[in-house]
Amino acid sequence: MNKYLDFKNKYKTFIYDSYKIDDLEDKLVLTFNYEIEGLSKFNHVINIYKKDNINYDYKYLEKLVFNIGMIEAVSYWKLTCSPNIKVNCGYLDEYQINWFKKLFFIGLGEFFYVNDININQEDIFSLECSNRVYNEALNKELKDNLILVGGGKDSVVSLEILKNYNNGVLIINKRQICFDCAHLAGYTDDKIYNIERKIDPRLLELNNQGFLNGHVPISGAYAFISYLCAYLYGYKNIVLSNESSANEESVKGTDINHQYSKSYEFEKNFREYSNKYLGEINYFSLLRPLNELQIMKIFSKYPKYFNTFISCNNGGKINNIGKTDSWCLNCPKCLFIYIIFSNFISDDKLTQIFGENLLDRKDLLNYFIELTGNSDKKPFECVGTIEEVNYSIMNKINNSSHLPYLLENYKNNYYNDNYDKSILNRFNDVNFIPEDMLKLVKDELYND
Repeated sequence: MNKYLDFKNKYKTFIYDSYKIDDLEDKLVLTFNYEIEGLSKFNHVINIYKKDNINYDYKYLEKLVFNIGMIEAVSYWKLTCSPNIKVNCGYLDEYQINWFKKLFFIGLGEFFYVNDININQEDIFSLECSNRVYNEALNKELKDNLILVGGGKDSVVSLEILKNYNNGVLIINKRQICFDCAHLAGYTDDKIYNIERKIDPRLLELNNQGFLNGHVPISGAYAFISYLCAYLYGYKNIVLSNESSANEESVKGTDINHQYSKSYEFEKNFREYSNKYLGEINYFSLLRPLNELQIMKIFSKYPKYFNTFISCNNGGKINNIGKTDSWCLNCPKCLFIYIIFSNFISDDKLTQIFGENLLDRKDLLNYFIELTGNSDKKPFECVGTIEEVNYSIMNKINNSSHLPYLLENYKNNYYNDNYDKSILNRFNDVNFIPEDMLKLVKDELYND
């Protein structure tokens, strides 16, 4: 029997049972209790490390924590895709139920594709919830910006564009590279806030036993977590660094997008949800007007970060926390960054940053073909558009006297000099950026 149907029929009910808030001396600990009936219970933990005294309305905090628990549940629910979800610790109205259904359905699009699961949004699950309603309103003075920093080129560009504002920095999962980038940008430790997400080890055990596994809309969880942190520390703006390129589908002719929870559509949906149910903290991406190539062009103006930033999602992983600080040099994300970076710095400098010339790696040919769009799908990674990759490659070929293996392969099989050279001058006006910051983004893009 199909594994999905087998698990779905055997484990019919997933339970979001409760959450717990422990206010300790050095951290706020959030524990979420889930259960797949007949299989296992789970404890998912988020540690919010205190930087100073925090003040909050406990009942309002509960509302935020409850909502975090709804999106964090997706990592555990996907093990069996149980057709029924019971929520024992809060109430969701019809709008909210449909909102989370959409997030689960589209956010798990890659997961469904990889696991050969055919399902529609309406039938993804039925949801039963308790009658506990959270009516508490956000009642706190807020100001300034909280910038999410992941250690890659994108958040570095946001740090530089907003360097003259009074910002805080939010780092998730203690990556030293994130602290290093923030310090290079001039931020002191009192302005850097750290969050730790800890997956229940039982989830990893069940993954190893063959239960359903795959990509989840992790940036959706970060949206709710960052909202809570902005509230705790008094920030009115949550600043992301997601680009227009994140809107492109990963599988041709479908809505499947590895980066859905980084897309404009999710950003718009989350803003609507948070304004309706949570409050008026402003959630937006500063780099939405730009594509990956433009962001790399801006990043290349700041060489102090060249040997610090890491944009690889696979460079070694801590068991149930997150990534370590290295380029794996074997994934499509490393290759993508290498390709677009090659348009803006010398080959010698690029090789010094990465340790080798990735364009000379024959074993990366399949990833290379996927990145160029000469395959049914793009790599399931946070990479730019097919157009950006082809522009970068064509530009590199036309300006090189010697071609490494992958570029020679491209020239022999896919070369087409009819490409749009305006890509570096575009500006996506569909965004939610405040006017004063939007001007800074334009200035940074067009000021060479």
